[in-house]
Amino acid sequence: MKKVNNTTNFKTYIKAFVTGVLVFGLLGITNTAIANQNSTIDNYNDRYTPQGRKQAGKRGTYRKDTNVWVYTSAFAKRFGMPQQWIDDDLKGAEALAYRLDLDVYGTKCGYFSDVESCRPSTACVVDMYIDDKANLPWNNKARYASKYGRKSNALLWPQDPNDKPAYLYRRTKRGQQYKMGLDVVYVSGSKIPLNNYHLLEYDRDIYKNLDYISGSMTCDSFGKSRDIKIEIDKPALRKSGSIKYNYGSLAHSITVPNSFMERIETYDKAQYEPNSLFKALRGRLSTTTKPKSSE
Repeated sequence: MKKVNNTTNFKTYIKAFVTGVLVFGLLGITNTAIANQNSTIDNYNDRYTPQGRKQAGKRGTYRKDTNVWVYTSAFAKRFGMPQQWIDDDLKGAEALAYRLDLDVYGTKCGYFSDVESCRPSTACVVDMYIDDKANLPWNNKARYASKYGRKSNALLWPQDPNDKPAYLYRRTKRGQQYKMGLDVVYVSGSKIPLNNYHLLEYDRDIYKNLDYISGSMTCDSFGKSRDIKIEIDKPALRKSGSIKYNYGSLAHSITVPNSFMERIETYDKAQYEPNSLFKALRGRLSTTTKPKSSE
């Protein structure tokens, strides 16, 4: 009789154990499904806007987006971006993002003949996301390079004249000042007949089939321009390796919608103009210029 009871108890334990495993397994599958579902709806608004985060039940700190965006419908769908910044008049790029960056060029001093007058140097940055089918004319095989965050090495000054930085060797080999990633990128528009785009960073295939480049533009005049064209040239090179400007061939072009430029102009008025060097200069002159004495 005792043996029968032990057998019955053992079967009961086994049944309870199996049931528990099945229950926890089903809960795990359900939680995974819910997590996957949440990840698919975790779009831009859920991540970066106060109202979206409240609705999504998110807590904690989050990164503030300081960019002005424009992108295609396909890019918006791929990355869960807001509908209001879609403009399919953007041609030659999947997305552009514009912002003021006070960190790129660091803080400089000596303004207005005052060695202690210091201010951050403003960079007006345009990021470009371009389909890799554009086959951009990269000038090296490196997948990634960046000038962002490289601040301390600019302060180094070797005391031995033979102790030279690597970019000088690259320049000697190429016969030109070393340029990162792409040799010739021009921007033209109504207020800027021709202006260089200075590359700060690039990442080939930052996402599948998508190249990324980031560079700085001339502040103020860029935002006030319309009918912007960005041209990436395949340069003509001399035997020494230096570039023969205006002799290259067009490799890729980007047409920028005027709606995007209008939003940049509004952004500049709020973010750039109040703190611009020109405003500081005008303020300096107004305090140093002596008023005309009355006759």
